[in-house]
Amino acid sequence: MIPVEKITSGTLNNLLYYVAIIGVLLVVAALIRLKVSFLRKAFIPASLLAGLIGLLLGPYAFNIINSDMMSSIGALPTPMITVVFSCMMLGVKRSENSGKMFHDAATGLGWLWSCSFMQVGIPCLLCAFLLTPLFGVNPLFGSLFEIGFAGGHGTASGMASVFQDPAMLNWADGADLAPTIATIGLLCGIFGGMLIINYGVRKKYTKVLTEPAAAGDLREIFAEGERESAAYMTVSQDVIEPFAFHLGVIGISILIGRLIVWGFGKIFGYTGLPLFPFAMVGGWIINSIVQRTELRNLFDRGIFQRIQGMALEILIVAAMASIKIPVVIAYWAPLLIGSVVVMIIMLIWFFWLSSHVFEDCWFEQGIIRYGTYTGVAAIGYMLLRTADPKMETEAGTIYALGGPLNSPFIGGGLITTTYPYIVQNLGALKAGLLLCAGSIIIILVMRFTLWIKNPKLEQR
Repeated sequence: MIPVEKITSGTLNNLLYYVAIIGVLLVVAALIRLKVSFLRKAFIPASLLAGLIGLLLGPYAFNIINSDMMSSIGALPTPMITVVFSCMMLGVKRSENSGKMFHDAATGLGWLWSCSFMQVGIPCLLCAFLLTPLFGVNPLFGSLFEIGFAGGHGTASGMASVFQDPAMLNWADGADLAPTIATIGLLCGIFGGMLIINYGVRKKYTKVLTEPAAAGDLREIFAEGERESAAYMTVSQDVIEPFAFHLGVIGISILIGRLIVWGFGKIFGYTGLPLFPFAMVGGWIINSIVQRTELRNLFDRGIFQRIQGMALEILIVAAMASIKIPVVIAYWAPLLIGSVVVMIIMLIWFFWLSSHVFEDCWFEQGIIRYGTYTGVAAIGYMLLRTADPKMETEAGTIYALGGPLNSPFIGGGLITTTYPYIVQNLGALKAGLLLCAGSIIIILVMRFTLWIKNPKLEQR
């Protein structure tokens, strides 16, 4: 048992102590990840492995980290997701690709929006007709798959307080099930994506890759002289440490988000809004102003991404380690049924929709979206780099073009945070029908405007 005699909750010392524990888990997991070939070949990230180790050390296994400590560690994802989201729009340069690749960028948005609606709509219908009558599942269960699959661990953890609060959704189990579904989605993204890529190579669907994808040539440690720059100095250290300056900008973004939430509460009398999506809005406001001035030279996108990445690593470990196993066991059947159904949706969107809406490199454009909407953007780009190692196609650029109309809203954005409220207010059946109808309408619009009637699957 780790000694906790002088550890009291709610102190800054506690925060430092718990982050230190997560740091140890990450270092151990990274060393294991580098040494165990199976984990390397499976592309399992160290943060996921660290979370699993933390789960084993927790109260449901070896109890080295007791329940009180794990409860405090489990509170870390909420502030961390606020940091992650506040960085999303900071340092992003104004796009100069006005009309370039419009067709595939537009259809890519249709792909993502229709998929987001369907990831909620179908599970809601499952709840209405099967899961709630048979297993007594809360109708809010239907909203968890878009939150977990498309939103990832960050959104799942950020929504935890909303699910737990009696004044909001008042369904505590949702706070534990969402990270579990995010983990299932992450594994489906990694393993399913690699299977799809290898299948695509054999069927000549891939445009660039001609041999089965493997991790044998993947470089994971960069020796001196081979290292790439992770960030750039934008201001002299005589003035301020660049990381401290960027951290200050993140802080301003969060404060703007907090002001928006406060204003909404004052005007409409509702205080149940989560902070993290509005921290992203705060970052967007700052970035939109700064990118139009000479102050844009003070922003380095790389520094924001490093801070964002660090917060995300802490978040995933804390979210995974603090999952309540009894809750997961109690919901094993609905989790299995829902996950299988959502994966079928993802495969339909990948093989059928991608080939009918993307004019160029349909496989590569489909795989980055599949990875993003089963795991996170990092998984999407990892799969794209596997299918297109030298980034010879335009798939990554086209996906990025749709970012401003995607990331702030669905897959973890503002719309994602409203899905549980839609289900709560309309009920699973009406919400499911409404969202499925929305998805079908988007596909029909693409069908009559941007559709490829006779797609050529083979690209080589």
